[in-house]
Amino acid sequence: MRSLFLLALALAPIVSVVWSAQQHPYATYINFATDILDNDDGLTPHPLQGLPYGKPTYPLTTDGNGREQVEAHLTYFEGKYWMHSATWGCGGSIFVYGRVSGINFPTPPVYPPGQYGEPGNCGIKSYSSDDFMSWTLETFYQPSITVANVTKPVVRYSNATQDYVMYMGGNSAGIYYATSKSPGGPWSDPPQFMRGSYLNHDFDVAVGPDGTHYIVTDPFTSTEAISAYYNMPIWDIWVQQLAPNLTSTMGTPETTVRVRSAQSLQAQGLYLEAAGFFYYNGYWYMTFGRTCQNCAGPIYYYYSPNPLGPYTDGGFISLDGCGGQNKGANVLPSAQGPVVVAGNLGYRTSPSNVIVNGSIWHGDNHQAASSTYFFPLEFNADHTIKNYTCPATVRIPLVANVTTVPEPPTPYQLDCRIRGWQSIQAIYNPPKNGSTLEIPVWQRTDNLGQTTNAGPKLDGVLDVTVAFANGSSATFSWASTNISWAPSKIAIDVAGAEISTITLSTNSTNGCYGTLVEPTTSGQSTYGSLIQGVFKKSPKAQLFVNSF
Repeated sequence: MRSLFLLALALAPIVSVVWSAQQHPYATYINFATDILDNDDGLTPHPLQGLPYGKPTYPLTTDGNGREQVEAHLTYFEGKYWMHSATWGCGGSIFVYGRVSGINFPTPPVYPPGQYGEPGNCGIKSYSSDDFMSWTLETFYQPSITVANVTKPVVRYSNATQDYVMYMGGNSAGIYYATSKSPGGPWSDPPQFMRGSYLNHDFDVAVGPDGTHYIVTDPFTSTEAISAYYNMPIWDIWVQQLAPNLTSTMGTPETTVRVRSAQSLQAQGLYLEAAGFFYYNGYWYMTFGRTCQNCAGPIYYYYSPNPLGPYTDGGFISLDGCGGQNKGANVLPSAQGPVVVAGNLGYRTSPSNVIVNGSIWHGDNHQAASSTYFFPLEFNADHTIKNYTCPATVRIPLVANVTTVPEPPTPYQLDCRIRGWQSIQAIYNPPKNGSTLEIPVWQRTDNLGQTTNAGPKLDGVLDVTVAFANGSSATFSWASTNISWAPSKIAIDVAGAEISTITLSTNSTNGCYGTLVEPTTSGQSTYGSLIQGVFKKSPKAQLFVNSF
């Protein structure tokens, strides 16, 4: 399997690299992969905005569960890489945090609060890695959900307090933060509001060469009617120096600057949000996506030798966001010096998405299926940023203490074809051996509109039927209340018997159960779907099963 994948990597478009693998090891990150299910994965995109660069992959952590990468942000602290990302494994509704009024949820422990069964965001996961390839879940931060909008995590370190500060949210009430003595938590609860003015909506925090931190925000100012049924929000752009404790702004006129007013942006026809902010090679850069409701769009930027400006318009560096929305930037160390890795949030689309002025204005309500695309930025000699090229696979140079090139990841793909009228099946010839099977599974109720799903959970169980070489079989069942919206493993004890088929099925009527598939590696496994007993083979894919 690995040799075939390495060959595929050699043929894939890769961002230009000027270092030698022998001298400067790099990590491989897959943004987009070849569709091994030939557009038959049960996740139909909107016809006006599909997946033009390829299917996003869904990586696994070292424990075999899906690595959620929604609004993922990267850092390097204490000799490790860190990824902090929002988790939507407890539900699908993009605009809801915690419980939805009017829905009669089962009481715990069937639906533990902040875990599965509640539509919306349910916390922030902290992952660590020594080599940017093998990631381990360190903590799952689930604060009082009614207190915080726990999204958009950004982590910085305060030399003054020796605390790590994790910024979250950014709604009309403000920006939240939590602190920890470790970059992986545990994080303080309940989270607190940052102190200062203009601290709401989207944000990012840049660190200068002297360790001074600055925050960019784009607080709401007004709206402009762009159609008979939609008013476009317009945002100011502010930059402020943070106090040494990083939990408040300095709050003085000398450290607070409105970089762009909503009126000036409106006059230019620029409707910007989704802020990014970073320092690189003597200049400060701010990146923004187009104001829209969770959609792909262009990326615009400003740059200046001074964090408080004045800033020069850099213009557009991408006209489509590589199929995602700007998420900010991550500055990482490497053996060659700092590397800037831009992040784009890759929302999926749904056929029920709203269209505004010919553009899709909403991602699929199944937020847990989203990913973050990462692109190492390249700069011109005059400090401007080169245009995005949207590579499917990128190489990220690693720190000096990593001396070998880590093994590339497997491009796992989501498959959501387990429905009341359709099953999926893996056939093994010769039979598969193992005492325990682990299969990552997940659920998704159907989109009924822009922010409406066909219920908070599937209305039927997930059945896994294992047929053995001796002619016997066994069926194992899981209630939907025990299935995440993000891939999470289930374990099946087969007592060392030889397995001839694994079939996943359901009696649900309002959505699909899903699993993960990987590129086929041998002729010993056949994978496909079953409709009314008729098997349809997916020749490029095989079911991902961990057996031991």
